[in-house]
Amino acid sequence: MASLGTQADVRKNARDLSNDEWNALVDAINRLHGTGAASPAYRDFVALHVQAMSMGGMSWGVHFMPNMNMDGRNFLVWHRRFVRVFEQRLQQVQSSITMPYWDWVNNRTLPTPLNQPALLRSWSVRRNFNASFLPSAAALQSALAPGDFLAFQLALEKQHDQVHFAVGGRFGTMNSASSPADPIFFLHHANIDRLWSEWEASHPGVEPPNPNEVLEPGEIIGNVTVASQLSITDLGYRYA
Repeated sequence: MASLGTQADVRKNARDLSNDEWNALVDAINRLHGTGAASPAYRDFVALHVQAMSMGGMSWGVHFMPNMNMDGRNFLVWHRRFVRVFEQRLQQVQSSITMPYWDWVNNRTLPTPLNQPALLRSWSVRRNFNASFLPSAAALQSALAPGDFLAFQLALEKQHDQVHFAVGGRFGTMNSASSPADPIFFLHHANIDRLWSEWEASHPGVEPPNPNEVLEPGEIIGNVTVASQLSITDLGYRYA
């Protein structure tokens, strides 16, 4: 993956990206598609998320799914790692890229450059977008209120779920285990990560109770501990 270096990658609000920045992001995504793309290709990230939501990934704790005995203990930290590795993979194609975030409370429309019918067809992405299902500002503020990490994580995951449904609808890509097949997934999770990073800053020392757990699987995620993923500064990026 791309070196973190000493200069932090800056993740911008999607509304602030220039046309050139959007074109670079779309080009990099396109170049990770197809059978000729080097590993890990886009399909490998999608397959990993499918596994995380299956019985095979039940022990990873990636989502709160009590019907499948998934406790969601690693929801925030696993997705932080997942988005960062994907971002670094894109940087191998276009070195200037950082992952923008979609602030769905203050911008309740899908980013236009990622909502072109021809692109969606080329990515085999199906959407049934309904902005009325997006979380409200009041609901999000309530989710950010808990001072306990596990209570906060669960509350934020529930708001996160609403965004997946708002974009995908009942049968859309974002409302499925293969949700990363829709690139809006990564902008959505960058926003979730941004919200967590702000919560971390206002709750110093309040951390997950399993710091020594190694995130799974080793392939792509990379055998890192929970504790190693708790500082975005140490991970080499920040939010604008």
